[in-house]
Amino acid sequence: MVSVRKILQALYYLQSKASQDNQAKYDVTYLLKLMFFADRYHIRHFGFIASGDDYFAMARGPVASAAYNVLLKQMPNKANSAERNLIEEVEEKSEFERVIKKQGDDELSKSFKKALDFAIKIYGKFNQSQLSDISHDYPEWNKHEEAIRNGAKRVPMMPIDFFENPQKIVFSNSAGITDDPFKEDEKFLKILKADFHETHSSF
Repeated sequence: MVSVRKILQALYYLQSKASQDNQAKYDVTYLLKLMFFADRYHIRHFGFIASGDDYFAMARGPVASAAYNVLLKQMPNKANSAERNLIEEVEEKSEFERVIKKQGDDELSKSFKKALDFAIKIYGKFNQSQLSDISHDYPEWNKHEEAIRNGAKRVPMMPIDFFENPQKIVFSNSAGITDDPFKEDEKFLKILKADFHETHSSF
């Protein structure tokens, strides 16, 4: 079950912490890409996707399905219907821009906030187009690039692929990021990946 409240709190956290000078913070793509970077950080440090969302590879990069629906003011398929009224916490600023009304943070764990802070610190200064390009550096998306180029609108992404490292970070380099911000000790990643595989293969 997806928590709309948690997603709204995370989106508000990102939007409220982003620089006031960066007007891109209202853009749907900007928010979705920061959510992806936060979840990528979280699974590689704590072993699970903090938002609880399902990710899909789309033309402009990885997209968190429930967060996407919430930003479009639509109820996510796997959400608790009792949270339906929370969709009104999203205000339409323009066709592609949203303002998240002030939220609490009771559903944001310390580790999730740490991941959100990471996303803001590293990527918060960029615009939506730059973030979309940067997200194409990572293997969990680019393994589906051919399918997308051949016309697929969206392809399910596997969380276990988030543990993989990119061979190169061309778009990140172009944006001035010289080293992969997600680089982690390989032994640690291997342990987390094995634990994740064992836990999820048992269902």
